[in-house]
Amino acid sequence: MIKQWKVEREWQEPFLEALRARGASPQACDAAIGEVDEACIRENATAKELFGDPVAYGKEIPVSEPMTAREAGLSRTRALLLAIAGLVGMFFALLGWTGMVTDATKVWGANPTIWFVLGLIIAVAAAVGDTVLGRHADFTQGRADAGSTLLNRLLPWIIVALTLVGMLVVKLTHG
Repeated sequence: MIKQWKVEREWQEPFLEALRARGASPQACDAAIGEVDEACIRENATAKELFGDPVAYGKEIPVSEPMTAREAGLSRTRALLLAIAGLVGMFFALLGWTGMVTDATKVWGANPTIWFVLGLIIAVAAAVGDTVLGRHADFTQGRADAGSTLLNRLLPWIIVALTLVGMLVVKLTHG
């Protein structure tokens, strides 16, 4: 049997369209309209009376579904691997940079410029990868506080910034 919603169709369509525009899955849309419907039944009121403008309300509610324990574990693992890759990239970049500043012809058997470029590519690629993966590469899961979000979004870029600071320190001490 198909569920008949108490939510009036002229409110329902723009609400669902606002959710879909933000990338909500069909299951998330069903759950959201179900919550609105339950509130309308419970309060014996229309969706417009309870929630106001459907598009504005559709932009307010979260559209992502919580991760399972397995997904959260994979997300933390990805974040850890990307952080390690960023640190390795930082090490290679600083190794190469130090060789370049001190006019070394070889560092670990290769031209220092190769280590420098390779390190920068790895560090920046790790940061970009973390940014692209978004919540699928987060250290902290299930918390929406500002500190948690800031840590998850900025950590890979902090590694890139530390690489630049390290380059400055090497230049000031050896150059």
